[in-house]
Amino acid sequence: MIEIRDLYKTFDRTQVLNGLNLSVRDGETKVIIGRSGAGKSVLLKCITGIILADSGSIKLNGEELTGLDQRSYDRVRSNIGMVFQGGALFDSLNVGENVSFFLDEHTTLSPARKKERMQHALSLVGLKGIGELMPAALSGGMRKRVSLARILCMEPKVILYDEPTSEVDPITADAINNIIIEMRDKLKVTSIVVTHDMGAAFKVGDSVAMFYHGQVIADGTPDEIRNSRHPVVRQFINGDAVGPITEDESMKFGHVR
Repeated sequence: MIEIRDLYKTFDRTQVLNGLNLSVRDGETKVIIGRSGAGKSVLLKCITGIILADSGSIKLNGEELTGLDQRSYDRVRSNIGMVFQGGALFDSLNVGENVSFFLDEHTTLSPARKKERMQHALSLVGLKGIGELMPAALSGGMRKRVSLARILCMEPKVILYDEPTSEVDPITADAINNIIIEMRDKLKVTSIVVTHDMGAAFKVGDSVAMFYHGQVIADGTPDEIRNSRHPVVRQFINGDAVGPITEDESMKFGHVR
């Protein structure tokens, strides 16, 4: 469904994506892990066209995305949903209006059909009957689930999750993980999940890829990553303060002579 080849992106002479290669099968949930600044969120934004890559190839279901004009990318975006870290809800709209926002903007469905899809999407994420509430009345976890419901209203083929369990309590995080799994099993969507939560990574992922210096250094099943002998992977998944990652960073910033 998604194929990334030789992708490069630089910001102010900092190489964020450095010839990155990644494949995601149709219906697969691919989890991406790695240190902050490794290029995880940048990749999601390149896929959606929010950020343009410097060079390389991004294919969605065989269609090349790099080089598309704005109108063509808008068509592609209708098949891609992105769940941002903070939920990105409109504070002036109630929950129902937030969830149906993209339907209002991009479809010609009748008001009754829009309401039906909005209510169904909220029920999918366990928030049935809260359409009249304002975002200010929601917890952080509820805001994230409303954000996901807004995406589900568009019935996308691909969902991109950027830190879906950050800033929520462990019980809410596990509920969000269960929703991600349910979306895969019920709706057969293809997903990429960016996370620092290793428990979530191993629970929701069909496969896990680790980014390091803008490249994929390991990609395999959760068990393969969990049992990897690669020293960088080992340090990251174990959360060790000492190891090749921190030694590399110390050398880079001149802390070690």
